[in-house]
Amino acid sequence: MAMMTVNADANALMRWHERLGHLHVAAIKHMVDNGTVGGMEIPAALFKKKFTCLSCMPAKGKVMSYKASAAGKRTKINYERPTSDTCDMGKFLPGLGRMRYFQLIYDEGSRYKWCFPLKSKGDANANTIKLTTELLAAGHRIKSFTSDGGGEFVNTELKLFMEARGIRFDPTHPYTPEGNALVEKLNGVLVNKMRAAMYAADLPNTLWPEVLQYIVDIDNMSPTRALKGKTPSEKLLGTVPNVAKIRVCGLVGFVFVVKAKRSTSCVPRRNQLCCWGSLARQLDIVCFICELGRLSRLVT
Repeated sequence: MAMMTVNADANALMRWHERLGHLHVAAIKHMVDNGTVGGMEIPAALFKKKFTCLSCMPAKGKVMSYKASAAGKRTKINYERPTSDTCDMGKFLPGLGRMRYFQLIYDEGSRYKWCFPLKSKGDANANTIKLTTELLAAGHRIKSFTSDGGGEFVNTELKLFMEARGIRFDPTHPYTPEGNALVEKLNGVLVNKMRAAMYAADLPNTLWPEVLQYIVDIDNMSPTRALKGKTPSEKLLGTVPNVAKIRVCGLVGFVFVVKAKRSTSCVPRRNQLCCWGSLARQLDIVCFICELGRLSRLVT
């Protein structure tokens, strides 16, 4: 399978900026200077030049802001205090699988996050119970769970589930997103990165669930000031992530079509693909076959 980058003339810094889901250049420099991840090589001289990404400028124009009133109360213990929120993605049209929303579950101690595309907000309840059950079964201790006051969280089933396991359920007051500020703000940050990646690769809006999951995986492998330069992945799992094989979102490729699959002798022998790597999950390369309008997964 032959591939070429979205911008073949871009320098190494721009390529890594795109590979890392349009991560801020200051964060990339920190990763290089401190060895936060393995497999990344960028000449130091590139960080001294003015950097401009024409995809980020229109995509990240709107920034959410919150007061840091609870900054001193943040836990540093993994799994102790997860928070969750759902986000309506109707403006992007239904994604593949008729997905309309997504749910983030965010571990406050490690800043690690899990993402679940949803057909309806009601599906968030099952995701919360499933992930919580898996974490408890692995021996992790959860003290409290925070969400907004939406019906997808504030319901009898979830309340009884948390109560039976000794987990304090803390829904926020109505119309006060500041109470769930960490995950509320993260929604906007991740969607901005997703929008920039899709804009740069000219991907159709229906791919937003896959691209968002790619961005979440990359974000878990990117440093954050809240962890003093560590990555959420290292804080939670104890190992430095290796980013050497990450693909740029929207990488153009071509896959050979076997003779039995060609309808006539005149059709092309290769189908064009848009590819991206999702190394935090199963070392997959996710490919969107442009002519057929469907996804395919290749394992590296």
